[in-house]
Amino acid sequence: MYTIYNILLAVVSLVFAPFAGAALLSRKKYRAGFAEKCGIIKPWQDSERPIWVHAVSVGEVMAAVPLIKEIKRRYPGLPLVVSTITETGNQTARNHLKQADRIMYFPYDYSFIVKSVVRAINPRVFIMLETEIWPNFLRELSRRSIPVVMISGRISERSFRNYKLFSFFFKQVLAHVSRLCMQTAEDAQRIIAIGAPRERVLVGGNIKFDIQVPPITIEEQERLRSDFGFTPKQQVFIAGSTHKGEEETVLTVFLTIRERFPAAELILAPRHPERFDETESLLRQSGLLYARRTALKAGPRTKGVSVILLDTIGELFKTYSMGTVVFIGGSLVPIGGHNVLEPAVFGKPVIFGRHMHNFREIARMLRQKKAGIQVAGVEQFTTEALRLFENPAACEEMGRNAFRVIQDNIGAVERSVDILGNYIHPTV
Repeated sequence: MYTIYNILLAVVSLVFAPFAGAALLSRKKYRAGFAEKCGIIKPWQDSERPIWVHAVSVGEVMAAVPLIKEIKRRYPGLPLVVSTITETGNQTARNHLKQADRIMYFPYDYSFIVKSVVRAINPRVFIMLETEIWPNFLRELSRRSIPVVMISGRISERSFRNYKLFSFFFKQVLAHVSRLCMQTAEDAQRIIAIGAPRERVLVGGNIKFDIQVPPITIEEQERLRSDFGFTPKQQVFIAGSTHKGEEETVLTVFLTIRERFPAAELILAPRHPERFDETESLLRQSGLLYARRTALKAGPRTKGVSVILLDTIGELFKTYSMGTVVFIGGSLVPIGGHNVLEPAVFGKPVIFGRHMHNFREIARMLRQKKAGIQVAGVEQFTTEALRLFENPAACEEMGRNAFRVIQDNIGAVERSVDILGNYIHPTV
């Protein structure tokens, strides 16, 4: 089966080579880390073999922060390597994972590349967050007797259907994983159905619940508000991690909010940096006065501005602390949603769309505990946002409920590191 996989990988690579070449030449994000992805990396030279943690993008990197802090607390003498796939994930890791001894890009899953990279790093254990199944890479780790631990694993309904079609192959691949700590019982059953050995699967919870509030004092919040040009009590609508097709809806909702609350302001944060200019074009067409966050850092804002385009990386999390109501993107369009716990940790009421399959269990908990609102379209979105703006007591209650959901579900990090202890051997 691996032979067939590698033949298909080669064929697909040849077919798409011209498009990939054009993308590399025209778009910076595809060039980022290209050499490392091709296996050109500096060999690990420390006498201690490192712990290798893989976090795909921004969400997984932020979820990894408390996990990595706990690993470092328990094993302070062991070095740590962190890999990501996306450029924004890599930059976020550099900003937030100061404990890491090396931050790198994950290699392409070609046999000759992964052999080179695994030989160069030679980790004592490989930890993958959520579900990143790379057949050649996992087989190479197994060949070198390097244990693999999946933490906070999840299988969405869509992924489950796709994996199930090839379960005869993934049964072989998952045999290389030493331990699979899944988020929920449903995730556990799904990965077993795909082919994971039942005796290696357990329910460990979701490490995203162990989210840590960034250190932000009242004075810092006041400075942040002043930085953005907000008054101390100004109502702020925040739309975080939005995708193409969502900004138009957010602006429609905001225009209605402004009719009732003329002093309300919007912070609009597209998920991907390459969409900052595209989103600015939408704002220009809307007729609303706006300012880019980077422009605010350079000087005072223009009078009459009602929208801030957050065109920076790594700032959104703390920005949620200023919100009156927060919308989480990737949920009105079929992306699967983003981390609704980030505003919840600040006690903010959260609105999200119906496409939340990446966070289905968390979304269910928030709905059940009256800590979040799921909306089906622009009309319902507008109604619920207005209701919250008009009712500060309801905002505060939802925010308290959201924070309580987090408090009731923390502990996955500690459980996960307990399990890792079986595979981390400091003296080896």
